Amino acid sequence: MRIRFFALVFGTFALFLSCATLQQLVVPPDVKVESVNIADFSFEDVTLDFGLLVSNPNAFGVGLEGYAYQFAIEGKEFLSADETRQLDIAASASSSISIPVTINFKQLYELMTQTKNLDNLSYDLVGNLRPGGLLSAFDIPFNKSGTLPNVRIPEIKFSGLQVKKLGLTGIDLELGLNLVNNNIFGFDIGKLNYDIALAGSPLIKGTTQNLASVPAKGSGDIKLPVSLDLSGALGSLRSILTGNSVQATITGDTDLKTPFGPINLPFNTTQEIPILR
Repeated sequence: MRIRFFALVFGTFALFLSCATLQQLVVPPDVKVESVNIADFSFEDVTLDFGLLVSNPNAFGVGLEGYAYQFAIEGKEFLSADETRQLDIAASASSSISIPVTINFKQLYELMTQTKNLDNLSYDLVGNLRPGGLLSAFDIPFNKSGTLPNVRIPEIKFSGLQVKKLGLTGIDLELGLNLVNNNIFGFDIGKLNYDIALAGSPLIKGTTQNLASVPAKGSGDIKLPVSLDLSGALGSLRSILTGNSVQATITGDTDLKTPFGPINLPFNTTQEIPILR
């Protein structure tokens, strides 16, 4: 009985010692947010790519099984996720993992109306990686704070329709457009595809290139020359263009060159515009 008692005590002590030694030998990996990049950008949403560097100081490899995170904007939780994702980190080595977070601006404005008037949005990313194997009892935390630009859709306005030349068989016009930019970043207007109608009658369609530069919190003017043959159905526009104003519709899209890459902006607007002579 005495031998069994000492064997039990010795076994318990050895087990305790081995657990303590194991805790000393096993070190949770270190993780830090190494980079934040805009992976995709539009007037509808933006995707931030958080690059995490995971460093494993242990003499054995570690397998990650996934991650979870909460993403807050202006102090309020906006997104959360719990993802399963496998990543093996070699012994005494580092590996990178990318976590994409997509912010939909329409959804953001519906949830947080106060963000509409902000030029920049503060964000906080808080999460943890889930290791497996010997480190399955550990959660490896990470966090990152920063700001991202609040994106507003530029507004296209007609600035006027000027009659350059009015003859018996045709009219030369210049259609003025004004692109209003409420964003904190400027852009260049590249290719513009347009389809114009006056007073409900199809007028002209076409494409132009390299039209204007629009500064941040500013506007840019576009001039589109239009020449019309007044024969046929378009002859009815002659009397319309002798008035003081006309209803104009423009549909199409334009390519904008922004600091975050190219963005395509579709547009469709109908307005009453003055006729300038």
